[in-house]
Amino acid sequence: MSFPMPADTSFFIAKRSMDSGYEMPTLEAASDYYEIGYLLSGDRLTITPDCSYAMHADMVGTMPPFIYHRTIPLSNAPYNTYLIKFRPEFVKPLTDSLGQNVLEEIYSQLFNRFPQSMDSRILLYFQEMHEIFESDSPYRVFRLQCMLCDLLLAVLNDRLPNDAADDPHQNTSQVIHKTPLTPPIIDAIYYIEQHYQENPSLETVALLSGYSASHFSRLFHAQLERSYSEYLTKIRIRHAQDLLLNTKKSVTEIALETGYLHTGNLSEQFKQQTGMTPLQYRKSYRHQRT
Repeated sequence: MSFPMPADTSFFIAKRSMDSGYEMPTLEAASDYYEIGYLLSGDRLTITPDCSYAMHADMVGTMPPFIYHRTIPLSNAPYNTYLIKFRPEFVKPLTDSLGQNVLEEIYSQLFNRFPQSMDSRILLYFQEMHEIFESDSPYRVFRLQCMLCDLLLAVLNDRLPNDAADDPHQNTSQVIHKTPLTPPIIDAIYYIEQHYQENPSLETVALLSGYSASHFSRLFHAQLERSYSEYLTKIRIRHAQDLLLNTKKSVTEIALETGYLHTGNLSEQFKQQTGMTPLQYRKSYRHQRT
């Protein structure tokens, strides 16, 4: 469970170092505060009722109040992050100057990437705020207030738009859910992401969600606009892509790791999804990097 926002403060920042397998046990939503975090290392998938998106190192995540969400790991990389929580009154100078809608505009984009030249500057905001927060300086509150307002404006002004931030080799694109996901379906997605190697059956996931297989199948298709088997295949292929690009494992090893008993099954579904065989996909990406 994420750390709570102390009742007697309007600003809180923590530097967290967690195991790569850390996962949120339940859906969570802030009630009266905003969150903004910098991912130092790790790969995470965030699922909300309206969208799902991946986060990677050097990205900034923003989460406004009242949005239920849940995050899970996408790789074995250690999960290290700075996380800030603040109440609206803490950035009153910003909203008084630019209007109440400025926070809505900043938080309209939940994952944020920046030009490479900006990465070190954005990280420095979090590092310095953490140091100031931990200090006993008599000016700490005022300094934090100024720095947070400046950080929020930097995010608004300098971030890349979502379409420019998409990276097919890092799975950073956002998936918009045309029909808002209900908590049981979010929990089902969460379970599939954690157990895709086991090729979980529709009946197994339906039972965990508290529905009959037929009713769960209808709900799943209505909310995600694809069948359960199609969604499971997409997840397994996405993880195969990650292993092809970020490890030296053979296609046979990757097939076994993503739940395929035979390499041919992986290759067939991989080509259907990407238009390339696994080896063509790996070779294509390496060629683009040289």
